[in-house]
Amino acid sequence: MGRAAGDGICRELANKHKRGCQRRRISDKFFFSTLMRLLPASAALFGMLLPSSGQNAPRLIWQPVQEYFIHQEPGKEAMPISGTRRLNSFTAYTHLGTDFGFMGPAEHDIEWIKDEVFPHLGQEPDAWAGMWHSLAGLAREPQKSLDFTAAWPDLIQSKYQTRISSVRLDAHGYGRIRLEIKSDNQQMLWSASLTVPSAPGSTRIFPVSPLTCTKAKLINWIAEPGSEITVDGLFLGVEAPDVPFDEYVTATSYAKLARCFDADSGFVKDRAHLEDGAFESLASTGMFALATVAVSQPPLEIVSPEQAQKTLNKIYQAVKALDRPLGVLPHFVRRTAMAYAIHPGTEFSTVDTAIFYHSLMLGAEILQDHTLKDEVVSAVDQIDFDKLRLPDGVISHGIKDDGRTLLTHGWKDWGGETALVMMLQNIVNENAPRHKMERPGQAWQGSGFIPELQSLFYPDFDSDEPDALDGVKWAMSRHRMLDAQRDYVTRTWPGSMAAKLGLYGLSAGEGPTGNSYYVGGVDLPDQAVLHPHYILMSAALTEPPKTYALLRRLEKAKLFPPWGMVETVPVNCSGYLPMNGSLNAGFEALGAYHLFAKNRGVPNAIYSASRHSSELRRAVQLFFPAKQAQSAETTNATE
Repeated sequence: MGRAAGDGICRELANKHKRGCQRRRISDKFFFSTLMRLLPASAALFGMLLPSSGQNAPRLIWQPVQEYFIHQEPGKEAMPISGTRRLNSFTAYTHLGTDFGFMGPAEHDIEWIKDEVFPHLGQEPDAWAGMWHSLAGLAREPQKSLDFTAAWPDLIQSKYQTRISSVRLDAHGYGRIRLEIKSDNQQMLWSASLTVPSAPGSTRIFPVSPLTCTKAKLINWIAEPGSEITVDGLFLGVEAPDVPFDEYVTATSYAKLARCFDADSGFVKDRAHLEDGAFESLASTGMFALATVAVSQPPLEIVSPEQAQKTLNKIYQAVKALDRPLGVLPHFVRRTAMAYAIHPGTEFSTVDTAIFYHSLMLGAEILQDHTLKDEVVSAVDQIDFDKLRLPDGVISHGIKDDGRTLLTHGWKDWGGETALVMMLQNIVNENAPRHKMERPGQAWQGSGFIPELQSLFYPDFDSDEPDALDGVKWAMSRHRMLDAQRDYVTRTWPGSMAAKLGLYGLSAGEGPTGNSYYVGGVDLPDQAVLHPHYILMSAALTEPPKTYALLRRLEKAKLFPPWGMVETVPVNCSGYLPMNGSLNAGFEALGAYHLFAKNRGVPNAIYSASRHSSELRRAVQLFFPAKQAQSAETTNATE
């Protein structure tokens, strides 16, 4: 897309803001005039406008704390619980992956039945009302706070850290409103007050000294008595690090995943806004381990190699302590009084086991940790695939939470999930029964993640040599899916904002209301829900400059903020779901790393480890026997 087209998109976004279509009532002209009025007050706030010692001056990017969307199922009216205004247990979180709530003697007079919050205090001469938002973790977790001088997770080194230097409030109506930033013990770290004019389209930006907010816990807004104010959004002004954009994308995607990591336990939460120990994902934990190791390697070193080694071992020791019937790991775990155990109602999952152990074997290979690698391979060898086989011969999806009963469905659909499970089996037994996949080369429903999962770990599937199992030309199938994904949106929704942005991603993730899992695909009609993780997951297939240009457009459209890619986007790009889910964050982090390596033409640590691991070479020979595997290695040696 050329610059003129990109400018046209930005103008259209600005017009939508001005019309109020996306609840961000601020035109570009008003926004920049506000910035210029505030410039004398805080040069630090506008460091992006000042000369930089590097080639890439820090950029100011707005990170929503909350855009007050109502995520409501079509045809149902918003019915907030009296006194709380909560939507449901799945959507009661901020865009930061934290919790929020209501406060004040008049909190019951706060209306939230549209995509805005409206404190009705015109008849309340003495009572105030407002909202609090945790800045890190849950409000009841005092050990977690946000350092405005280094706002991303602690694992990330200073070169890549972001800093927060301003707060923005979008509101209109009339009255007075106060903003506060407090510590976990309610110490006031910063505050500001403003008079809200009656005209729509009002935004206010306030400079904040990052040094005063190194342990910030809550950001609040409070409407004073007598006010009739509508609040549309609350934002943090984030200064991006002074690094090239391809490094920034990799760091942003990794930071999103790292925000779900509990360093005390060694597990990764399924969603950032959940309490530690409540619902942890083994697949996400494995991908986080691999991503941490990968980004610790030159030329990135987003994480120090020492921290990567420590994190990898911490994760392995945590998982080593879990029950593993037939050698299979749980899909989800939770903390009990005694230890971590499978979450009731979930299963011991063969595909999660495959993702976890592939990740750990690669991580150990990259770091040349032979002791850990031997332990991981030993754990893989303990998987009893013979007893995991269903009557038709395919490997079961797993075992019920009783640890005995096999799930009745097996891995036979074509794609990366089945491939990873079968390749893990090949490590254990090269002579195990081999079963062809169903519909070779065709992902179920045309869902985007299915042809890409295996290529997060193996370079061999970039080849168009027909595989030895089904005769599929994987590179051709993956490119065909990418073309279909891009074409679907422009063909089905030609006038949509998604089409104008070049956005695509019919894949799997949270549904539009955030309370159900949703699987989309190019084989289904009238799909209007996109999961943009597919953009990064498939990015190694693309021309990197074009993909980075798309990510810049998504950043301007607030779909790729500093806290990472949003989870779900409707084709009209309004009311997106900002959930920080770790599974898709894992896909994004590994995909961003592969995109970076391709863009720079530097050695890909994951792919190099995959080529040099004797276990993974044995695994991939299921699809590409020795001669073909060697050919794939030669073909990809420059990646």
